[in-house]
Amino acid sequence: MTGTRAGAIRDFALPDLGEGLEDAEIVEWHVSAGDTVELNQAVASVETAKAVVEVPSPFAGKVVETFGAAGETLAVGAVLIRIDTGLDDPGVGDPGVGDPGVDDAGPKLLVGYGARADEGTRRHRGARNGRPLAKPPARKLAKDLGIPLAGIGPGSGPEGAITREDVERFVSRSASVEGTAVEGTAVEEAAVGGALGAEKTVPGFRGRRPGEVEPVRGIRKRIIAQMERSRRDIPHALCTRDADVTELWRLREVLTAQAASDGDPVKITPMAIISRAVLTALRRFPTLNARYDPEAGEIRLLEPINLGIAVDTDRGLMVPNIKDAHRLTTVQIARRTAELAQRCRAGTATPADLTGGTFTVDNYGYFGTDSGDPIINAPEAGILGIGTIRERPWVVDGGLAVRRVVTFTLAFDHRVCDGGEAGRFVTYLSELCEEPARILLHG
Repeated sequence: MTGTRAGAIRDFALPDLGEGLEDAEIVEWHVSAGDTVELNQAVASVETAKAVVEVPSPFAGKVVETFGAAGETLAVGAVLIRIDTGLDDPGVGDPGVGDPGVDDAGPKLLVGYGARADEGTRRHRGARNGRPLAKPPARKLAKDLGIPLAGIGPGSGPEGAITREDVERFVSRSASVEGTAVEGTAVEEAAVGGALGAEKTVPGFRGRRPGEVEPVRGIRKRIIAQMERSRRDIPHALCTRDADVTELWRLREVLTAQAASDGDPVKITPMAIISRAVLTALRRFPTLNARYDPEAGEIRLLEPINLGIAVDTDRGLMVPNIKDAHRLTTVQIARRTAELAQRCRAGTATPADLTGGTFTVDNYGYFGTDSGDPIINAPEAGILGIGTIRERPWVVDGGLAVRRVVTFTLAFDHRVCDGGEAGRFVTYLSELCEEPARILLHG
């Protein structure tokens, strides 16, 4: 983990997360030469091909030197920061043995580095360095627009952290005030004026503007590599079926109300119930929860189902997965889905969250889309696209009725699954969702 120089000077190298990552981009430094740092204090935010993480210091002491500027990429193993610990014993100041892991309530720590920080420590650190609390995507957008974060906070995030949405709202409000900054200060007026330009144009979706050039790195670089790999290596085939999910739509309200009466405020969404049905269907049609190994010439039917959930974030598509989802209740699936989505959007998803999936569901109906052409998340064997649940005319007992209908689209790897099995999977899944009480027979 570290290289040791003479005396009290310690080098801390950019850690290897154990996920095959070779480098990371420095998003932002939280300290500079001469600053005093505590054990486990976040010294920098870096973006890997999987997530934005905060790197905690394994030493307490004074910063001697930092390596790499914001936007620069460092190789795993390269020296990130040099710290004078004031101690000659190279063992003193190293993190203790325990469960450092990830602190879900605050900034994420790299697994195996630093110690777990409690809520009070995080608040103290944020107040001590005098920097506004903000998520890395919010800091980047504010920097690109030339807007000082101090003029925006406190934000709407945890502990008053500024989010990307806070920055966009600030710009939108400023654009509607001709020649006047929101707070009326000269600094803010100059920043907003410079950011918006003479025409006071409001940024487009997620702050993008015509004419910009976006470097391909981090999450976007991984998305491109995954999409190219999937389309190049996997012979995709599609099966589509419409399903009447009126009963499922009603059931989700009943289950949510029942959970609330039991003291659990979790919201049971249609997605949670559909996910439960997907897990049941995958047990009946296991080639869709499989891996094809071309070198070994084997198709491996997997015992665990780690259900991937496609999540739209400010930094692009992320696919965390629910480990051993087949062992969970519908309530647990609903809760875990919400937790993973929140962590991806907050930039606190761990590499473990984002690797190891075996089958993915993509609820693009969330955006009002009825159908799509989902791309398999290689090396998985299938992905289910879920369209918008809409009221449509539907034939019931020989007559027309208004029903809640959804379109399921299964993309599958035709090397491991034949069309007959894929078609039966979609049909069985649709039948479970049309009569959701049938799910009780299997889980």
